[in-house]
This record gives sequence, structure tokens and C-alpha cells, in this order.
Amino acid sequence: MLAALDDHADVEWNVFGLIDDDRVEPGEPGWGALGTPKTMLTGKNGAIFRSGGAMHRAGVRLESWDEPPESPEGPWDAVWADEITLTSGVLRLAAVTAGVSEETLRVGPPGVYAVRVCCRGRAAALEAGFMPYTGEVVEHWVMQFWPR
Repeated sequence: MLAALDDHADVEWNVFGLIDDDRVEPGEPGWGALGTPKTMLTGKNGAIFRSGGAMHRAGVRLESWDEPPESPEGPWDAVWADEITLTSGVLRLAAVTAGVSEETLRVGPPGVYAVRVCCRGRAAALEAGFMPYTGEVVEHWVMQFWPR
């Protein structure tokens, strides 16, 4: 592993995002315009993830690797994989209305990266989505990035 960041995502309306610090060029859609994913959707400089619950806090670990890593240990409710194009290589989490995280992770230079996303706690997130927002972490994500 080259680097890792443990952060939190404020899930709103079942989704949260991941953005490259270059974000998008004027006229290009941002991460929120990628659509409504059943799991996740990636695009240039961003991705959107569908949570198990509507409104809650999720723990998210971002990992940068120089080659395809082993899957993270532990039981996972879901595992997805895709590619993402990054123009700066610096990532941060984003919420629909709560803004973006102050924490960043440099996954590497600009380029195309493979991403594996593992999630657990989806049932707990679904249950938490019907209660008042408490900030308690009920869903956990690991996102692993390596160059294509």
C-alpha cells in the first residue's frame, strides 16, 4: 500500500460522492449528475455511491496501491469494481448538501485507475435511515485504487 486515508461520508438521500480535486471543466457534469446508481457509477473526476440507508454517517477508507491488491479482509455485503479517470490524482469525499471533506488522498499521478469498492453494514444503514441523524457510523466502505 502506498497511502491510506480513513474518513467519513455524510450519506444524504442514499448517496455520497468521491471527487478529484480538479473536479470538472465548466460545462461538464459533476459527480451528482452521474445518475442514480444501483451500486456505484464512475465518471471523469468523480464517482457516486449508493448506500444501504438514506441519511447517516459512513466510515470510508481510501487506499492507494501500485498494483492490484488483495481484497480487504472480513465479510462484505457487496463488492464492486470499475475504472475512474482522474486529472489530478487527489481524491476527497463529497456529500449532496454537506459539502466536501477537508481530507484528501493522493492516489497517484493523473490517469486511469481501477477501483474496487467493498461495503458492509448496509442493513444497519437501512435501519438508521429511518431514525433521526445521529452522526453514528453504521456503514463501512473500503475503496482501493491502482493504476491501469
